[in-house]
Amino acid sequence: MKLLAIDLDDTLLRDDNTVSDYTKEVLKKAQDKGIEVLIATGRMYQTAYPVAHRLGLGDVPMVLYSGGVIQRVESKELIWERAIPPEVAHKVLAIAKEHNIYIQSYIDDELLVHSETEFSRLYEEITGAKAMYVGDAIYEPQKGTNKLLVVEEPERMAEVIAILSKEVGDMVDLVRSKVNFLEIVAPHVSKGEALAFMGEQLGIGLTDMVSFGNSENDISMLQVTGHSVAVGNAEEHVKTIAKEVCDTNEKDGVAKWIEANVL
Repeated sequence: MKLLAIDLDDTLLRDDNTVSDYTKEVLKKAQDKGIEVLIATGRMYQTAYPVAHRLGLGDVPMVLYSGGVIQRVESKELIWERAIPPEVAHKVLAIAKEHNIYIQSYIDDELLVHSETEFSRLYEEITGAKAMYVGDAIYEPQKGTNKLLVVEEPERMAEVIAILSKEVGDMVDLVRSKVNFLEIVAPHVSKGEALAFMGEQLGIGLTDMVSFGNSENDISMLQVTGHSVAVGNAEEHVKTIAKEVCDTNEKDGVAKWIEANVL
């Protein structure tokens, strides 16, 4: 095992958005053994950085936007990026407006929202992000969009996915990161693709990597790495894809697995 790729929300992070001292110690010990530790999250840099910084891992790469960006923690060096073209983002946003779907946009590490709603407040509370309320300007992106995110009631998600799949399914990739979060990214953007790229940069094959996750946006990396671990609180179909299931995020499942199998 030469590289550990770890999701943040509901995987490494506890439900209150914290990480235990025990987990930090285990990750540092893995690094001291020469093992690369890489964060792989759907978050933007703005909300991933505070967590990654507290982990004390140094200037390691972070896969952000579920694979749309790879950026280093401390130096903010941009290693790789693939955004949704403005004309495609415009089409997606127009569909969201027509069907009254709550959607938010991520451009240049800024979270753009039409106006404050229950969903925007929920997202800010969960992630610590600070939204910029831009009104109808959200529907007219002037440059590439790193990610679009639909936040809706879980019971409406099937309808939303059906609408978007029909209208723009050949232009973007759709993947759920929570039961009420639908991520929209450029084609061929995934955590798995990002790990393959980083593996080439670091001279580490996918077979020498271990990935940890809990949700649909983790499946791509769980499928391609040599070993894969779902946390005990993961979605049930994600557990069937991973090669192994560890303890839950609330009980330091990732750290326990690393200590037992790596250290």
